[in-house]
Amino acid sequence: VLIDPPIVTEAPVETTDIAGGDYAVLRHKGPYADMKPAYDWLYGQWLPKSGREPANAPAMEEYINTPMNAAPTELLTDICIPLK
Repeated sequence: VLIDPPIVTEAPVETTDIAGGDYAVLRHKGPYADMKPAYDWLYGQWLPKSGREPANAPAMEEYINTPMNAAPTELLTDICIPLK
């Protein structure tokens, strides 16, 4: 997403650039506290078998809904891993 004009932020909020390219995306359904097995599967099983390598960038989480409008068991989160 390009933001024009740029948004001015104040601490503790900051802006960052996110590189384009390929991402592995896994949708997790359930409480945020239960996402560790999803990360373990994505990095420990899927990634080694995929033939792909992670890029030198952090994983990201996209929150599809929030606790304000969904029960913990219905929360949807996309876990996004940048790939080389």
